[in-house]
Amino acid sequence: MPGEEEEELTCRKLLSKIRQGFTSLSNSPTELYIAYLLKFLDSYSYFSFSIIFTLFLSEDFGFSDVAAGSIYGAWGALVTIYGLISGVIVDNMGVAKSLKIGFCISCASRIAIFATTSKTMLLWNVCLFLPFGNCLGIPVLTTGIRRYTTEQNRGFAFGLFYVIMNVAALLSGPVVDMCTILYKGAEDDEGENDNDVDDGNAMEDGYDENKEWSFTGYRMVILTGVVANIVACVVTLFIREIKLSGTATTNNNNNNRNNNNNTDSSETTSSSSSPSISTFQPLRGTPTQILRETLSTPSFWRFLAVCLITLNIRMIFRHLDATLPKYMVREFGPNTPKGTIYSINPALIIILVPIIQAATREVDPLVMIHYGIYISALSVFFFGASTSVLSCALFVIVLSIGEAVWSPRLYDYTMSVTKEGREGTYMALSSAPLFLAKLPVGFMSGYLLQRYCPEEGERHSKMMWLIIGLSTVVSPVLLTVFWKYVSKKDEDENDDIELQGLSDGGGGEEGKIEVRYRADTGTSTGLESSSAAEMTESSGLILLRRHTQSGSGSSNNSVVTEEAKIV
Repeated sequence: MPGEEEEELTCRKLLSKIRQGFTSLSNSPTELYIAYLLKFLDSYSYFSFSIIFTLFLSEDFGFSDVAAGSIYGAWGALVTIYGLISGVIVDNMGVAKSLKIGFCISCASRIAIFATTSKTMLLWNVCLFLPFGNCLGIPVLTTGIRRYTTEQNRGFAFGLFYVIMNVAALLSGPVVDMCTILYKGAEDDEGENDNDVDDGNAMEDGYDENKEWSFTGYRMVILTGVVANIVACVVTLFIREIKLSGTATTNNNNNNRNNNNNTDSSETTSSSSSPSISTFQPLRGTPTQILRETLSTPSFWRFLAVCLITLNIRMIFRHLDATLPKYMVREFGPNTPKGTIYSINPALIIILVPIIQAATREVDPLVMIHYGIYISALSVFFFGASTSVLSCALFVIVLSIGEAVWSPRLYDYTMSVTKEGREGTYMALSSAPLFLAKLPVGFMSGYLLQRYCPEEGERHSKMMWLIIGLSTVVSPVLLTVFWKYVSKKDEDENDDIELQGLSDGGGGEEGKIEVRYRADTGTSTGLESSSAAEMTESSGLILLRRHTQSGSGSSNNSVVTEEAKIV
């Protein structure tokens, strides 16, 4: 009985945290919900296309496994390259304008891919217009979530952002099955003449650029993505360039902590005063200035190390798109519900992410990333035990559990190390591992399929998945080896504080100050919270009096005097 009561109490606390997470977003601006809607529409277009991309290239355009995989890889790599370039552009243009331009370019490109039978036109859109539109959408939406939330509810907001992406992925799986399996009969009736091409030339050289356009199941999937993209273009017209000021919320939360030390921290997320909405002015600068500023930050290099270390673990998700569909069709037949099995991943993410995010909100994001990638890396080895639909399902289930632990926290970690106004540059780099992985994994997928899981002939699929598994497990091992470096916190990063609205004569003119402070208060290390209580100016020095609470849980307050000079 005591055990059951304790379990019931734990469940109640967890449900309370989830409820408080949703409540914390109640005062958010309309732009937050617009960003969520855009994320859903963009994610549906992306996932529905990526599931059928290599199959579409091979069956509708006659590309070989290696060629189709390489094109898939080039698409992802070019998103990264354009993203690195456009990161500076995004920082200068702002979120609203970037989203409008990005979704319009993506929409035009998807329409062209849907309508064309020309390989040349297809490659122009896959390698130029679509990736450029993508790079102005995916990282920019993440930046928007930061602007439209406060520090207190940002972690939950990113978790919900991730859930919405997976709701779109969940929808895309059944839609793909419906279009490619249920529509297959009509497609086969029309496709008899297409198979008259000599088999030796059918893959690439035998493709007829002038062949008549036909409405195949794969084109039907692309059309649904076009519709979603058109709706997204309309929605972007209602987004403003704003930011949410969380000062009031922060101060209220800190007072709650000071007055109620024994209260669960989750109960302090709500605020009696709503945060204010203000117009955000993009932090402009030349590409050289932005690059120099970014590269001079020590935390950026640790952030970059985490991005590179997680590169291999990201390859699993690219194999989920590029390798698993063809593997399932070849091993289990064309009517295998590949889209439905794929949908196990987003279904579990939708269920697990809010629970895990609420339960581990106090845990450092990097710690969650460390644990989660070990779980994801082990998922591939189910294929070594059995070549069956069950092994496919188990692979997706374990992969999803690991992903729910670590992937949403990567957003949180990225935002924790970025400077406001420079999110475009940082997010372009944080997205790099996800898409940069496509270049090697695209070629690798095509080569492994062609050698170990060909369309015809003897197959050795277990060896193919063993190679993939061994290449993936490198990520968690490297993160463990370099943990001391990547988890280091810079003391110097907290020594520079920017205060706005100060002037020499108190006239309200905006100014920037450099703060050097002495924290010789006798308190223990690891201060839990602080709130500005008084600010005075005398003889060119700004004195900041801050009440701080020590990490030991004592209710005694201490005063930190900070000296600053206007620069």
